[in-house]
This record gives sequence, structure tokens and C-alpha cells, in this order.
Amino acid sequence: MNDFAGALGHTLKEMYNRAADCDSGLLAPVAIDRGLPLLQNLGYPQSLLKLLPRTSFERAFPLANPLPKITAVAPGTLLDLGCGTGLDIFFCAHLMPEIVHLIGIDASAGLLSEGRERLKNFPEQARKITLIEADLLQLDNLNLPGCDLILMNGSFNLVYDKKNFLRKLANLLTGKGTVLIYDFLLNGSLPPGFSDEIDNWLWNIGGALSAKSLREIVAAAGLELVSVKELEKIEPVSRCEIVIEKCDSAATGLSSTLI
Repeated sequence: MNDFAGALGHTLKEMYNRAADCDSGLLAPVAIDRGLPLLQNLGYPQSLLKLLPRTSFERAFPLANPLPKITAVAPGTLLDLGCGTGLDIFFCAHLMPEIVHLIGIDASAGLLSEGRERLKNFPEQARKITLIEADLLQLDNLNLPGCDLILMNGSFNLVYDKKNFLRKLANLLTGKGTVLIYDFLLNGSLPPGFSDEIDNWLWNIGGALSAKSLREIVAAAGLELVSVKELEKIEPVSRCEIVIEKCDSAATGLSSTLI
């Protein structure tokens, strides 16, 4: 791990632990949607949102609603990297009782503690869910089981060495497994030196790739970039749904508005 990657991981962990201790929630000083209004705007089902009090969503800041895509993939096992309080896998356990095991990994002890407290009131879902405190760069040391689907809802761009990271994900996928990423891709150019500042990585912009660069590192990891769907354009980035699969054969074509 180089010095920048180490400093980035340390800064992220501190930031999210502070967020877990803040009653007003994550990004409170920033004038953007968060918490319950954000989840509603992203289309999370009202039936699921009603399961929890409004305060349960204060630290929720997903980049998209992954539930429709996860339902379509219908995984038996799911790994959520950068899971925060584990809200997405909690919803998946309710929505898809056929899922056998759901694992959430996050570096923030505070956010995971909130997720564990939530599960105390939902024993049926708690039996299927495992929450692990770890840096995402420590995946090799966790002895994780193979997973049908790996979810990264706003955490991929926080990883410094994405090529090596994707290789690790490839080793965790079972069969023709799926990596489902919601994050920003560049549709323009960042200012010179922008990505050299850790603060610019914290909100997923400093580490954003172009679609071309993403395609290259996915192929280098022995994976297949199946689709890139633009959800919203916010110059110089686009918020996207990215679907990657483990596939031994040559790429079979790419569905995308960006590539």
C-alpha cells in the first residue's frame, strides 16, 4: 500500500466514524438530499422504509437504489463492500428471503454498530446477515466465502488501486458471478492536480475513472464489463450503474451510453 492509499483509508475511516457519532447525520453541512428523502427520491420501496424509524436513515447516503437489479440477478449469496450500517443488505434480506447469506464489510465501527443494533429487532434477517469491520484492502485476510453478487453502492471510487482490487473481487465471485457498482464515471476532465488531494476523493470524485479506463482495468482483472447505465449527468461526472461479470470467454459486447 502506498502512502496516499494509506492516508486515504485512514481519512475515510475517521470521517465515517465521526458521521456515526453525529446526530444530524452524514454530510449535514452540505445542501444535498440525505437520509429518508434521498432514499425516497432514489425509489427505495416505501414498504421497506416503513420498517424502521426515520432516525434509522440519518446516515444513509447511497448513490442509487440497487434493489431492482439485485432482485433481477437473484443471488444466493451477497457481499456488500462499504456497507455502512448495512441498510442495503437489510432490505435485501426482507425483500428476497431466498438469499442464503449476506455479508457487509465496512471500516467504520460506529456505522456497523448501528447496523448490529438494528438487527436485534429482526432476528430472522439477523440469522442471514454478517457484518464485518475491515478495510476493503484487507479482503485477502478475511477468509470470505465465494459470493454470487458483490455490491459497491458508492464505495468503488474510494479505492485507490482499482485494478488490483478488481482482481481480488474476481477471486471472490462464484461461477459467473456479478459485481454491481453504483458510482461516478468521468464524462469530462478533472482540473490538474485535483486527484492528488485526499479531500477530493472523499465524495467519490477524485477517484473517478473514465469509461475507457474502467473497461481497461476490468479486462486486466479477467472480468467482463457487461453494461454501464448513466443515471444522472453532473459535469464532469455521470452517476452510473456498472455491471461486471466473471466470465472465462471473450467479451460478448457492451451495452452503454458512455462507451
